[in-house]
Amino acid sequence: MSEVATQSPSETNEPTANKTPESPSSVVDALFDLGTTWAAYGLKMGKTALEQSAKTLESTAKTLEGFAHELEKK
Repeated sequence: MSEVATQSPSETNEPTANKTPESPSSVVDALFDLGTTWAAYGLKMGKTALEQSAKTLESTAKTLEGFAHELEKK
């Protein structure tokens, strides 16, 4: 058995209110921080996806412009 398990509550020098690993407010704060982190990640991925789509559209537009010039020559 561990030493803490054999001690009485008065011997541990810890208040009984602090026996839980986290208080409810710290759990809420942790969940809020986690949600904020995921939101920031999602926004960054959305930005990356839009930038890639813009590059693809620009490349497609240039290709179409090239086809238009080729048709005008004939």
